[in-house]
Amino acid sequence: MAQKKSAFDRTKPSDIIDISKLEKETQKLLFVGLIFAFILHPVVGSYFMFKKSDETVAGNYPVKFVFNSARLLKPFELKPKYASKRMLQREKMSYKLPDAQLETRTDPTIEIKENLDNLNIETKIIPENEPDTFYLNDKDTGVPVISESGRQISMKEELISVGDHDTGRYRAMIIQNPDKFDLQGFVYISTTWGSQLKVSDHLKRSIISLTEAVNRYTDIEAKVGSHLLLDSHKLFTTPLVIITTDKAFELTPIERKNFGAYLKAGGFAFIDNGEPVQECSQAESSLRQMLRDTLGKGIKFKPILNDHPLYHCYFDFDDGPPQGSEIQLVQTTTTGIQGATAQNSAMSKTVPYLEGIWIDGRLAVVYSNKGYVLKWSDYGNNEPQLKMGVNMVVYALTHEGGIAQKTMSNYSTVQ
Repeated sequence: MAQKKSAFDRTKPSDIIDISKLEKETQKLLFVGLIFAFILHPVVGSYFMFKKSDETVAGNYPVKFVFNSARLLKPFELKPKYASKRMLQREKMSYKLPDAQLETRTDPTIEIKENLDNLNIETKIIPENEPDTFYLNDKDTGVPVISESGRQISMKEELISVGDHDTGRYRAMIIQNPDKFDLQGFVYISTTWGSQLKVSDHLKRSIISLTEAVNRYTDIEAKVGSHLLLDSHKLFTTPLVIITTDKAFELTPIERKNFGAYLKAGGFAFIDNGEPVQECSQAESSLRQMLRDTLGKGIKFKPILNDHPLYHCYFDFDDGPPQGSEIQLVQTTTTGIQGATAQNSAMSKTVPYLEGIWIDGRLAVVYSNKGYVLKWSDYGNNEPQLKMGVNMVVYALTHEGGIAQKTMSNYSTVQ
């Protein structure tokens, strides 16, 4: 009997395929295809490139050039010849002295006065030795300063009013009558800027609100002025400077010198911390350091007592300055040793008074940590703070030795 073949002796269908032969035939067909492609593509491309197009192009149209003769718009003129250079010579003239002598009066003002008396005109002849108004330059600041002339311009005789002086030369003029509520004049209120001192956007509306409050509560015509720079000469015509910020800054040497000369010349500055909630904030440190750098390290911040004219010059604040934005709920986060965090809430401390700096007995600077500018920027619930701002403006315009009073010393307002 025939023996059965084992499973290992059985042949598979793939055993009849010669792999090496199949690989050689595949490579051969690949090479033939590549050669055919290299030959076919140039032939087809050449055919379409050199094939003549059946489209016909229209013939050239004749173009006629027309030359217009030149027309003279002006009559023909010959070019003028240049004149020869003229020589300037000084001609000597002879003067003949008069032979006769003219007799005149010793005092020529007598004849003038007699002629004016004939016309029934009331006049006043100023003696030659009477001083007149003139201008000098301050040796420290170079700013024009009006000298004390002893004579005033009468607004009544000249038929002029305070509003007539609102021409841009002065930033404020005021007439104060015995009644403290009877005030007439104008004032420009603006923010103060420096090279690093900037006013944040949310504080800019405070000046607009303060200006509207002055117009609403008083007869003073208040206007929002342009930005005031600390190194500008316009500073010396401004009776009130408002400085506020909520960021750190530093003044340049020119700004410090100009600002210090302004305060010593009669200027008044209201400086308000725009970040009153945080104690010893960067804004507070920068504002206090600015005053030390400007007026000297020996200056003292003293509390302004409740009986000071600042609290009674227009509105009466018998209990001192009203509350500002210094009282708010402050939330703080603390982290423990093991990384645990906790939220803490507490009310910020109240500021009971305003601080002031006096120069030669005159209140020149009011420093505030009450954040009035934040309350002025609100759209409501800020009437006491706006009235305190009106007092700031009125005091700057009316206090003795201020810039506004020095300006008005050259005018007589007696009716």
